[in-house]
Amino acid sequence: KVADELNIPVMCYGIRTDFQGKLFEGSKELLAIADNLNELKTICSECNKKATMVVRLDESGKVVTSGEKVLIGGNEIYKTVCRNHFRELTNLI
Repeated sequence: KVADELNIPVMCYGIRTDFQGKLFEGSKELLAIADNLNELKTICSECNKKATMVVRLDESGKVVTSGEKVLIGGNEIYKTVCRNHFRELTNLI
């Protein structure tokens, strides 16, 4: 409504999917109504291809596939991967 009725540009930033490869509810809604999508590119930590997914790590650095949808953390908890490595590491898709 802000963009359409008040003619104010609205910009959002975030990630599309969680560590299980599922869309965040907010991302789902924003992707449905967005006029444009500008993707910030990052590199897979396993093969240097384009990363489109994230995996979550436990305290020992092992990939986990269950748990709370949101867990605050940085490189010690998450790493970026391409879809192929996400599949190999999680077996979720």
